[in-house]
Amino acid sequence: MAGAKRPKLAKDQLFKEVYFPTQIYFKDLAGAKRLNGQLVKHIYAWRRSDREGVIRSNVKTSGSWHSDTDMNQRPEFQQILKHVSETVRLIYQDLNYDPEFEPWCDNMWAVINPRGAFNRYHTHPNTLWSGVYYVQAPADSGRVYFIDPRAQARMVTARMGENAAHQRETWSEVYFEPVEGRVILFPSWLGHEVEPNMSQQRGRASDRICISYNFSQRRKPVVQKD
Repeated sequence: MAGAKRPKLAKDQLFKEVYFPTQIYFKDLAGAKRLNGQLVKHIYAWRRSDREGVIRSNVKTSGSWHSDTDMNQRPEFQQILKHVSETVRLIYQDLNYDPEFEPWCDNMWAVINPRGAFNRYHTHPNTLWSGVYYVQAPADSGRVYFIDPRAQARMVTARMGENAAHQRETWSEVYFEPVEGRVILFPSWLGHEVEPNMSQQRGRASDRICISYNFSQRRKPVVQKD
């Protein structure tokens, strides 16, 4: 990429430019309460039909259930796929991706984390953008947190002022509370983890239920003209 053009600098004035940022996008869906009511029923039905599920970052011994990854191909989940795909499309526009290519969902899946369940640190290889949508998220059910991907930046850390308001550029990790109806998207290479579910609710009301997904790009289909 070409170097940025800069104006003539004033003498003895300190300037700052920020490079190599890591974008995390999020959006709250309108009408999420009704949508989530339907999703909860479909996801529990899926678990009843496949108690074993699969193992990825979910810690099965903690009670975490992870569905198969073909959710995006199942008819009962097409509405949430449409919402997430539209959000990804807005991100691709914001980042000026090639308009000849469109967002493509590689895979999508559900995770149910009962009290005590969590997900280990991981990334999502071989895709561009990944994310989570919160279907059910009681209080204290486990935040997702992201860790500075620059290993070199963590080799030596500065001592900060005791009462300093740390600038975001200096943070080594950031936490997002689970919020029902919220879509979060992040670069797939960004390492993240999910805290244990410590909800004080009882029964199924204590479950943290989310949907995760991976998106890449595909060339838009050629429309044949008559």
